[in-house]
Amino acid sequence: MSTTYFILSKPKTSEDITDKSQNQILYLNNNFNFILPQNLITCYIENGLFESNLMEWCKQFCNPNKIFLDIGSHTGTYGISLSKYCKHVYCFEPQKMTYYSLCGSVALSNITNITCLNFGLGSNEQSGKNMLKIVSNDGGGSTLHSNNMNVLKEEEIEIKTLDSLNITNIGFIKMDVEDNELFVLKGSIETLKQSNYPIILFESNYNNTELFDYIKYIGYNVIKIQGVTNMFLATR
Repeated sequence: MSTTYFILSKPKTSEDITDKSQNQILYLNNNFNFILPQNLITCYIENGLFESNLMEWCKQFCNPNKIFLDIGSHTGTYGISLSKYCKHVYCFEPQKMTYYSLCGSVALSNITNITCLNFGLGSNEQSGKNMLKIVSNDGGGSTLHSNNMNVLKEEEIEIKTLDSLNITNIGFIKMDVEDNELFVLKGSIETLKQSNYPIILFESNYNNTELFDYIKYIGYNVIKIQGVTNMFLATR
């Protein structure tokens, strides 16, 4: 049994909690529902979900008997869209408000095989409290690293290694963590080995030699994805 939800909206300006004269009810039926950043609404209206073609392509790497890791989940478009093709999905999103949007999307979509986790992944050296640099109002691009971008604010987050979580039976990983990919991999060596080195979709916005060399060092081959400027596939 699972609980389905509707949205009840009340005006913030109301001084009387019992006043229901301006209540609004929104029932979303049995659909996938995504809570998305309003400042990008025009892009979503005109183009649909960001990277929808890439998500459609990723279905081939999902297995109904294996786990999918969505590392750097944002509001959950990958995790939600691919959830019905996987046994279970773990969505990692450290930024607080983005994480709340992720959880809301999962709840409103009535998806029971997704676990949302409010911390980031990294290396042993990064484990513990870190400062996340927030660089956009839509939650995208937030990073642990100084990259000369305009930082709007900072938020304290927790970092753990994937190896510390003891997740097994992983079939596919998507990793988009704004220059922390190398550190995530360094904290994931035993997990990757135990799951027989699953395919990894990852982002790299520049020629990150250290990241690519490390991926090859742990036994993967790197394939540039055609038609996408900054996404790659690591396969054995």
